[in-house]
Amino acid sequence: REKLCMSASSLPESSLALLQGVCDDIAATGSASDRHWKLLAFLCPEALQGAAEIVDHRTVQRVVAQESRRVFHLVSASSGSKRAHPHVCLPSFCTCASYCHKVATRPDALACKHGLAVLLAEALGRTQSAEHSDVAWANSLSHHLQLAMIDHGSH
Repeated sequence: REKLCMSASSLPESSLALLQGVCDDIAATGSASDRHWKLLAFLCPEALQGAAEIVDHRTVQRVVAQESRRVFHLVSASSGSKRAHPHVCLPSFCTCASYCHKVATRPDALACKHGLAVLLAEALGRTQSAEHSDVAWANSLSHHLQLAMIDHGSH
């Protein structure tokens, strides 16, 4: 019984590694093949369509700290959204409500559409990039996280 629990608990970790491997392969080849899309649909069925829409039609900005090379991403809200500010994505975290309700609470859910869009945009070379000093980067992250909390409080 203990072995069963251990293998079940490692499933999300191995699925995350597989997801990253698919994205790494997309980056290496420069495009996503039918095989890639099928694997992504299997790994992230609820997030893939929204993520593809984001990569095709919205902005994913990569924000880099010059000295430490830390990174966060800003994913613009859809044009019809009531949300005034972009979502903040860090590795394995997003400020969207879907992440809190559908990803963080379910071990089988690997990413929200924003987190998957970040992975795809990075793999396909479709991010806009900005670099700041580490202090300015930290201030920007803090500012965007505060705006995300305000957006969540207004809905």
